Amino acid sequence: MNLYSEPGVAYRHFSGVALPPFATNVMNGVHDHPVTFDPLGTPALPSTKAHFLQVINTAQSSYSEYDMGGKFQKPAFDTGFKALVDLLDQYAIYVKDIANGNTNNIVLSGFTPVHSVAPVKAIIPHQAAWVAITNGDVSGVLDAECETFGANHHYGCIACEGHQLPDNVQILPTGILVMPANVSFRIFHNFTNSRKKVFNGLVKGTEYYFYYYVSNSAGVSVLSVVVSKMCS
Repeated sequence: MNLYSEPGVAYRHFSGVALPPFATNVMNGVHDHPVTFDPLGTPALPSTKAHFLQVINTAQSSYSEYDMGGKFQKPAFDTGFKALVDLLDQYAIYVKDIANGNTNNIVLSGFTPVHSVAPVKAIIPHQAAWVAITNGDVSGVLDAECETFGANHHYGCIACEGHQLPDNVQILPTGILVMPANVSFRIFHNFTNSRKKVFNGLVKGTEYYFYYYVSNSAGVSVLSVVVSKMCS
């Protein structure tokens, strides 16, 4: 499936003003979503984010000098512009390989697909298979993240203080969370839509147990496998 125009063609209509912002969207789209675009995966990322930013800045500054100085600065601008187009070509090929026809991942990367498949009926999301918990910027904070399910999905996360959820806890496809009576430990429920969650007010030195669920127009996934981390 042809996701993009031929390398270079899709970007050459951009002006010297418009190309760097477009490239910045691509850079952030890929490098800020490491779950989808794994920097350690295969194929490898075409460049580091620092190198991508350097190429963008060079193209931007060379255009500014050309715009202010005139034709004597044009060769430097042409070089900077071509270097950025060439790098974008590499990212287009990389994203096409990773996306494998998934237009949600193409859009996530900062590109726009040439065309997409016909709409299909939504199905209940599968169980989140990847959950990561990291220390926050300050004591008493833990950050949580799960894999992306693409557009039109929402994410909820439950954190339990010092204990795992009881075995008879379940979340129904209708979105109802069924809890047993007389739970003796604190439970934090973050139901903001983002898949990246921040849990504040936690107790230092206490183990916390995290569960994700994902919802869309068809229903709600089962709870993810539990992932735990001690708050520092």
